[in-house]
This record gives sequence, C-alpha cells and structure tokens, in this order.
Amino acid sequence: MGNEAPAIAGDLFRNVLGHYPTGVSIITADVAGSGPVGMVVGTFNSLSLDPPLVSFMPAKSSTSWPKIQSSGSFCVNVLGASQGELSRQFSARDGKKFEGADWRPAPTGSPILSGVTAWVDCKIEQVFDSGDHEIVVGRVIDLNVESDELPMTFLRGRFGQVHLPDPSPGNGEGATAADDSSAKLAEEVAALLGLNAFEARAWAETREQVIERLLVGFLEVLLKRFDERVDAAQRPEAQLEALVRVSLDTLRDYGAAAIMFQSERASLTLGASKRLKGLEEDFRNRWTAVIQVGTRSGVFYEADARMAQQFICDSLFSIARWFRDGGRLERSEVEDAFTTFALNVVRPSDLRLTPLAAASEADVNGH
Repeated sequence: MGNEAPAIAGDLFRNVLGHYPTGVSIITADVAGSGPVGMVVGTFNSLSLDPPLVSFMPAKSSTSWPKIQSSGSFCVNVLGASQGELSRQFSARDGKKFEGADWRPAPTGSPILSGVTAWVDCKIEQVFDSGDHEIVVGRVIDLNVESDELPMTFLRGRFGQVHLPDPSPGNGEGATAADDSSAKLAEEVAALLGLNAFEARAWAETREQVIERLLVGFLEVLLKRFDERVDAAQRPEAQLEALVRVSLDTLRDYGAAAIMFQSERASLTLGASKRLKGLEEDFRNRWTAVIQVGTRSGVFYEADARMAQQFICDSLFSIARWFRDGGRLERSEVEDAFTTFALNVVRPSDLRLTPLAAASEADVNGH
C-alpha cells in the first residue's frame, strides 16, 4: 500500500499539464475499402534519429485510431498557426473531416493535407498500452517542410503560435497588437472547437517519459515470459537457451524497444525511474543466476557471470535491432546461430559447439 501513487483529480491533472505547450497535428491514413481518415492530436513527438522514429498518443476512446492502425501506416500533418478551421473540421465526429480538404498521397498513401507546415510519413512500428491512451511508434519513411509558417500551439486551453524574436532593430512597435490579435484568433478557434474536444486528445508527456514507458512495458512483458518459460527448463544449458529465445521472441514483438535500449537508454541514466532501474536489475539477475548455477555445476567454465551476461545481452540487442525479414538468413536460422553463440560464451572450450553440432544436439533433445 505504501508504494501506491496518490489519486490525482482529473481536473487538476489537465490544468497543470495545460501549462505545458504542445504542437497541434492531424494524423491521417488511407484505409482500404473506406478511404481517408484523420484525427487531431497534441502528442506528436520525435523519439530516435538512428533509425528515425516518432510517436503520438491516441486516446483509447478514439474512433479514428483503430481505423488508422488497421492501415499499418500514418502521416503526421503539422498544422500552421492559421489552420484553426482545419483543426476544428478534423475534430468533428460527423464523418466529414475530408470534405473540401485538399490533399495528396504520401509515399505510404496516407494524406498530406495542403497548407500544413510540415509532414512526416510513417509505417507503424509498435503500439504500447499506456493508461487510457496508447503510445504509437512510427518508423519514418519520408518527410518534408511545406511552409515557413509558424506552427500552431495549444497552451492553457487556447490555440496560438510561437513568436520568434525579430532580429532587426526598431521593430518593437506593433508587437502587442499582433499578440492581442493572435490571442483573439486562438480564443475564437478554441470556442468553435470546444475545449473538451481537444483536451480529450491532449496527453502531455516529454520525450524522455515516452521512452521510459516503452522500456518499462517491454521489460515487464519480458520478465513475465521468463517466469513462464525459463523456470520450466531443468538444466543450466536449457535455461540459458530459453533466456536467449524468449528475449529474441520478445524483441521481435517489441522492435522499438531494441532501438530505444541501444540508442536512447543512456540519456535516461540520471533521471530514470526506480521502476525502470528495478526491472533492469531483475533482467540482469535472471541471466547471471543461470550462469552462476551452470558454473557451480561444472557445465560452464569459471567466469565473471555479470560480464558474460553483459556480453551476451549486448550482442542479442544488436541482432534484434538490425535484423530484417527478407535477408539472406531466415529469422529461425539467426536465432539458432545466436543461441549456439551464447552457449559457447560460457561453455568450456572442449564442449563448445559448431552450428551443425548444435543442430544435431537440438534434434536429439527434441527441440
């Protein structure tokens, strides 16, 4: 009970996070058999440069998101400050979102809306559950800047725009009038849209928080699978093989996690939550415990268990990150080869297997 977070009132939550500015984007897709679909979000964010990944967070109550998900791809349309009417149109639930809207297809076929500041075309890489929202990770296929117009923002229940400092001297006059005009426009757009309609889609989280959620969700699933499959194996070799295969299976199911662990995890070292650190320690301990049992029983050679674990797991995440279906080797062949590699890391030299010998041993053991 002492570890449970206190209940937070919804009104307080929205009010506090409403002080954090977000951009406003329209997520679009072209759904086979039913045509284009779109939804307004305030949660678009970048995740990774190598490879290029972005994210957004649709509410589970959204009726548009399941349609977008079924298409397997989406395009992020970053709205300009003058596109309040377009935002209002796509926030409606009357099914006429694209009525009168000009658009062209992106490489995935998803609509690029005319007049947007920028667009980012993506394939859906991964979807994670997160409270009353989902976290969608997209792999960027193509992107471009369409206009120099400043982007639309949403802050404290109002639409507006960012104001860049004017580099030329003597242009202070008229700034207040421009600010007032922009605020008035934002109020009118917000009144037309209805604050609740947009706030229901606004789930403000930083990039670091999104990455942390992805990693926590992945590790929770992985450790649960360890409990189900690794403990059932009796011998240390079989347990180590189960660790490898369960990890590869889970990294296949959660491809974005492999990327986040290698490219972004280090940036969270200082601010990572106790939950994430605890899960990572549990993950490491499962591997080292198996290696230590094998060492004590004489099956594995005397070695630093933590160093062996680190070496195997670093290699495992690299394999999972860079493997792509359709290459020279099938996924099953890569998994078999890496399992042999992992066992050879801890086996005495006279007991190490070649891939062919490993296959024969697997046949004998009924794998």
